[in-house]
Amino acid sequence: MTTTTDFAGSITVEDLERDPFPIYARLRDESPVCQVPAVGLTLVTRWEDVQHVATHPELFTADVASSPLTRTLGQNMLTLDGEAQRRIRATIDPSQRPRAVEAYAPEIIRPIAERHLAALAGRASAELMAEYCEPVSVLSLGAVLGLGDVDADTLRRWFGNLALGGANFEGDPAKQSQADAVSAEIDEAVSPLLDRLEQEPTDGVLSHMLHTEPPTGGRLSRAEVMANLKLILLGGMQEPGHGLGIALWALLGHPDALSDVRKDPALLRGAVEEALRWHSPVGTQTRQVTQRTEIAGVTLEEGEVIAAVLASANQDDRHWDDPGRFDIHRKGAHAAFGLGAHHCAGAPLARHEVRLPLELLLERLPGLRLDPERPVELSGWEFRAPLHLHVLWDPA
Repeated sequence: MTTTTDFAGSITVEDLERDPFPIYARLRDESPVCQVPAVGLTLVTRWEDVQHVATHPELFTADVASSPLTRTLGQNMLTLDGEAQRRIRATIDPSQRPRAVEAYAPEIIRPIAERHLAALAGRASAELMAEYCEPVSVLSLGAVLGLGDVDADTLRRWFGNLALGGANFEGDPAKQSQADAVSAEIDEAVSPLLDRLEQEPTDGVLSHMLHTEPPTGGRLSRAEVMANLKLILLGGMQEPGHGLGIALWALLGHPDALSDVRKDPALLRGAVEEALRWHSPVGTQTRQVTQRTEIAGVTLEEGEVIAAVLASANQDDRHWDDPGRFDIHRKGAHAAFGLGAHHCAGAPLARHEVRLPLELLLERLPGLRLDPERPVELSGWEFRAPLHLHVLWDPA
């Protein structure tokens, strides 16, 4: 029998990308705070411990010196704590509060989703990640940000390459090179827009970031705006599009749950939340230990870099009843949007970007079902999603 140390040493990035959940399950049972050499991180995998890390910034700082997120994007609100983080969020949060989002999101998202559904007219099959989930997500966010002139393919490519760098814990130079090239491309593409917004403010998030005067610290610099724009592109485009794909896959793979939702559309809200818990699109919150401390009986030294694994916490049977089961009637708040002060600012918008396009799909495509000849394969441990989502439906 292999020891936990041997097991941790045998874990590869490819193992995690393919299916991290069996790995997390063993770590939760045998070594809930465990150093995994392949990614250069100590993984914290139980709900209680993940929550502890996320809610004690004095012990676990988001300002990680070796963070691939900082390396790729620049210093941003996800890699800062305290007043520095609150200053940046003050320029974003007002437009992302639930009541504000409710007022504008449907008018932005619905026409984009309708347009992509219209492109499927007369057909009986599609690959929905590329033809619907991802483009609807990225174009919706692009419109909210004020990037209306950037097409869906470009936005998807920006996300994909930023994600390579943001999840590059193994320090792969090829991945970082791709991420750096796209980061420079975004700088070049967006700078003229920022020039225009400086003179002609709009209601978009980018304009708010430029013009809002936080309570302390003064307006954001251009560099700060660009770094946080890239963060929003990375998280705000990824989680809704991938969450939409995961939610659709989950419902189509569970006919009883799908039948319940069709009978009572109000259940869709719970179905989306359960899908986000069951297969979380975002995997971790990375932190650096600020002083010698202990979690689950394991001593962590100052400077050690850890990952609070949100996706694992969402599957912890110490916190959830039968967590491997997809249950749209489940109660309880999940960690898919993060925990603590770094809970995702865009969570209300992301929920709209998942629910509304999913509702339209179920309404407009009768007999929607997975293509049995082309099974769904998910990939990713830091950013997880279906690689493809081939479906069939009954033509009108």
